Amino acid sequence: MPLRNHHHHHCHISYLTLTFRRCFATKYSGRVVNEADNGRSFAVEVESPALQTDIRGYVLPRRELICKISQILHSPKSATSDPFLDLTEYLQTLAITPTPSEVSEILKTIRSPSKALSFFRFCASSIPNYCHDFFTYNRILLIMSKASSFSDSHRLDVVRSVVDEMSRLGVKGSISTVNILIGIFEGTELERCLDLVKKWDLRLNCYTYKCLLQAYLRSNCSNEAFEVYVEMRKRGYKLDIFAYNMLLDSLDKYGKVDKAYKVYADMKGKHCEPDEYTYTIMIRMTGKVRKPEGSLSLFHEMLTKGCAPNLYAYNTLIQALAKNRMVDKAIHIFSKMVDNNCCPNEFTYSVLLNVLVAEGKLGKLDEVVEISKDFMNKSVYAYLVKTLTKLGHANEAHRLFCNMWNLHDKGDKDAYMSMIESLCNAGNYLVWTTTEKVECLPRYFAVCLIWFSMSENIHLSLG
Repeated sequence: MPLRNHHHHHCHISYLTLTFRRCFATKYSGRVVNEADNGRSFAVEVESPALQTDIRGYVLPRRELICKISQILHSPKSATSDPFLDLTEYLQTLAITPTPSEVSEILKTIRSPSKALSFFRFCASSIPNYCHDFFTYNRILLIMSKASSFSDSHRLDVVRSVVDEMSRLGVKGSISTVNILIGIFEGTELERCLDLVKKWDLRLNCYTYKCLLQAYLRSNCSNEAFEVYVEMRKRGYKLDIFAYNMLLDSLDKYGKVDKAYKVYADMKGKHCEPDEYTYTIMIRMTGKVRKPEGSLSLFHEMLTKGCAPNLYAYNTLIQALAKNRMVDKAIHIFSKMVDNNCCPNEFTYSVLLNVLVAEGKLGKLDEVVEISKDFMNKSVYAYLVKTLTKLGHANEAHRLFCNMWNLHDKGDKDAYMSMIESLCNAGNYLVWTTTEKVECLPRYFAVCLIWFSMSENIHLSLG
């Protein structure tokens, strides 16, 4: 019994050994053609092996060849060696011609776009009986599309030369070629991509339409982008949320309100839920066309859908309300913004400040400051003082400046300079009658104020 178990265990080990044995991808055969007199060296002529194919008939890449050529190309260039000369010698020694799929794999391993382009051109010019196909052309175009080390003009020149070479050699690209080119080209050259679709007898798919739409939007061609969108709808294709937002933003930017509403309605009809960016774009657009109630409705819908407004969304709604002179509602949204722990920025305060000045309700600035007291710091006070000074409201600027003294140990240099400028521009006889003493002022501010007083002959009463 133990002997039988031992035999069974031995067979199991043999089975595992046979199962996990790794064979070479390519086998070579050859014959000795020359031998030295001492028998220590000889030359072998290697016959080119038959390339293996998969079940569809495509030639399988030779991994050992890909690794060897990649290793040669990655070796540093020196005074005594050049990677491309070494590669030429290697290929001539073995009389091997890489296939296009192997060249494509090698191009993937090269990190330098300039070296990848050199190898691409080397294959066509220096390897006998080799011709690029659309796989390798796609690969080099994809590499060029991401070649950040090239200038834009140089990169586009290289891409144009590659496309011209394809046309000259009669190589038909695929729809992937068109997609890559659409991602590279802009403006009028997008028409060239559409001409290639007709020339190569290709059909646009959903992804190609998306690429084309986004390319037109990047080129600020909103009309062409909308036409692509209409064509997509006819074919039953849908956009993703990112493309919808890009299109809505462009239509809003160029004042195409009716088209934007149509896209927004289609978007919801296609069961593509708007996100916070979609709602922000629509709030901005309704604010521009003097429909503040629509902006508020969209904002409440956004909250109902569970979208969390960010700083940009709050600022957009406050701006929309301010443009329509709705001061109280703008301040109400501002208070909700603060309640949700969303910190206002300078733009928020500038919008509120401008509408308060325009509506003659600057007294409500104290309410704004009180609401956001947890976020008020020296830089915010400095901004408000500077803005009020520029708008010609010296008294309000002075009052905010005094609040900054009371709430902070140290003031802000910009606020000091703005306050000094405001005081000195207020008139030739400015009387300082507040209860503050000179001793409580920072030395920098006191010195600057005395200097301005002397230069402008301002009489300063110290109380």
